[in-house]
Amino acid sequence: MADVCQKVTGQNEYTVDFDNDGYNIGRLATLEYQGRKTFISFSEVEIRSRNSSFQSFPSALSRYILDENQNKEICFYFHPDTTGNWETPYFIFMYRLMRTANVNFLNANEYLRSPITSFTSPEDIILHKDQMRSRNPGNRSTYLTRGPQNQLQIFGKTYGANKYETTILCLAISEIANTDVELYEIEEGGLTKLPQTSKDAIESLGVVHIFTSNRTIERIDFEENDSLRSVQYIYNLLEKLGDKKCALCECDIPQIIQGAHIWPVADIKRENHLTQDEKLNLALDGDNGLWLCNNHHKLLDSHIIKLFEDNTVKYKSSLNESQSNYLSEITTNNRLPENIVNESMSEYIVKRNRNIPVEEYADFIN
Repeated sequence: MADVCQKVTGQNEYTVDFDNDGYNIGRLATLEYQGRKTFISFSEVEIRSRNSSFQSFPSALSRYILDENQNKEICFYFHPDTTGNWETPYFIFMYRLMRTANVNFLNANEYLRSPITSFTSPEDIILHKDQMRSRNPGNRSTYLTRGPQNQLQIFGKTYGANKYETTILCLAISEIANTDVELYEIEEGGLTKLPQTSKDAIESLGVVHIFTSNRTIERIDFEENDSLRSVQYIYNLLEKLGDKKCALCECDIPQIIQGAHIWPVADIKRENHLTQDEKLNLALDGDNGLWLCNNHHKLLDSHIIKLFEDNTVKYKSSLNESQSNYLSEITTNNRLPENIVNESMSEYIVKRNRNIPVEEYADFIN
């Protein structure tokens, strides 16, 4: 405490009042000096896992944001007795989010080899998040992407350690976003919402608009529409396929990439032997979908191109030469990527083709 006091105020003398009320407030101390209130969150002593090391800090950050004192700051202090690796790629990513959210690291230079820099834009965050996933495919708790209106979309889980990453991410994004931001709370573990304190802090900044997805909402959408574009379905595609990139060309402009059902929702709804819950599960299944650009999505839905059981893609033989040449130019992949194909996806292709008119299809020439 003497070291913290020295670093914050330049003074060594202090008095302490202990507050044992409350739960999960972020290993937090507040220091008041000459009218300024400093919130200090302490690292845990034992680094156990990736997300658990950051479970307490979002609570401290939320309390800081909601505090009415205008003369305040939020700090993070590395405990000198901590054991473990401070500098994994994920830890560095989280430190950078914290810095972006205006966190002052009191003693990072004593424990980290490189300085902590803020992210400069949402795209900067998206890029680094993608890089971490390429190293560790299991790191799939929170996703950032762009929607069709260029809005920034955050798909965040609300259960366990994942909710803390979602909270820090939203608070950091609030500092650098220059467009509308939408947070979609993904139902998990029976929970559909972030902790109320976290939601209050996020909403108080006036940048992120929060939307909740749950089974009831998804079911209503499914029953009322034949073209399901649900939050849960998009999240499941992100989990299965990764970030938005057309499966049939190299387009990775997220604003024009859509989640395309392999077995269409309208066809699923006509399966009278299935219950509504079974139908909904099929419509939301990540295996029942592809990322496709606007062009290839329209081409697939109009049966101008067709998926085959051997995972190839072909086009209608009745097209003229100019049309077939154009399709060959824009369709750089005439097979589905091997890393996304599995038995379940192949079954959806078979079911899709039951309802497609029998026509002649030709191989792409590329």
